[in-house]
Amino acid sequence: MKLNIRHVLFDFVVGGILVAGALLVASLLGPTAGGILAGAPIRTAAVIFLEYLHRGLNSAAELTRGVVLAMVSNVFFAISLYLTLPRYGITIGFLVAAVVFIAAVLLLTSLVP
Repeated sequence: MKLNIRHVLFDFVVGGILVAGALLVASLLGPTAGGILAGAPIRTAAVIFLEYLHRGLNSAAELTRGVVLAMVSNVFFAISLYLTLPRYGITIGFLVAAVVFIAAVLLLTSLVP
């Protein structure tokens, strides 16, 4: 597969706009609203659509399978982060949440064909 620099740059611009938009909403409406936008399917839809544009429908469908596995794992990540941040701080909180996320992904990928 050949790397297309224009596609990569376009993807970075789209992703940057989505992240900046979530932070803007957080600054205007509060962190919870920004978090809802950050977790909303708009990012997923953008990634799947970009995959479709670059590589076609079959690749986008396969990417969607991975998104489902990651979204379930993200729930465990968010819960872990929510529980560990106030007690252990940002570094330990993210470390624990990342380990929980990876464990969930590994477990789910071993269960789902």
